[in-house]
Amino acid sequence: MAALIENGEIKQIIVVTDGRSDSGISPIEAAKKAYDAGVIVSAIGIINQRDGSDEKGIGEAEEIAEAGGGLCEYSHVEDLEGTMQNITHKTARKTIEEIVSRQLKLIIGEELQNLEPKSRIKIVDFIKKYGENINLKCIVVIDTGGRMENKLAALKKSVEELLGNLKARKGSSCIAVIAYAGDDTDMCSVICNFTSEISILSQKLELMSSGGCKDTGSAILKAYELMYRYYETLKL
Repeated sequence: MAALIENGEIKQIIVVTDGRSDSGISPIEAAKKAYDAGVIVSAIGIINQRDGSDEKGIGEAEEIAEAGGGLCEYSHVEDLEGTMQNITHKTARKTIEEIVSRQLKLIIGEELQNLEPKSRIKIVDFIKKYGENINLKCIVVIDTGGRMENKLAALKKSVEELLGNLKARKGSSCIAVIAYAGDDTDMCSVICNFTSEISILSQKLELMSSGGCKDTGSAILKAYELMYRYYETLKL
């Protein structure tokens, strides 16, 4: 696995889905490929009913997050704004904790959770402060299949609020958005390339529409490729 923090940045993909891929490559394999290259993949499974009756249909979200080294949360669409912000911050903190724990293991032969309380508290405080200062590159991959049609307004608002929340941090933050509702990579659209400007993000999100069958795996790969191209451009 490549370094999860490179040049002071954490690279994340957040997949928002109802967990019902219709076709295409395995989203679990796609998430693993991204993670092996140093990109964390987390997932938010959209629950349609307040009684949670759709949870069985979104178990795929958990598998995506597990393969992608990230986190998974379930959310009703009306709660998505807070869930998206929460999972982004928690994923960044989890990444930092894992790296610090590995380094401690190499240096002193102990992992973070095994340290005596005073030392552990100091390191946890460091992780929290470091997490506020580290740069974030985040691609939100949004399921816009037919079943998500009446949720698009909430999805758009949640992404806008996420960028606003991240901009309040000390570290720099950029967001890109990919929407998918097709059975091949041509139907995975880059709605917005990396930006830190809410006004630009809002304008681009107006172009997002619903419809079609869904290929979650291809969408994750497209996000990974977009991230890769961004860093390759920086090297030119």
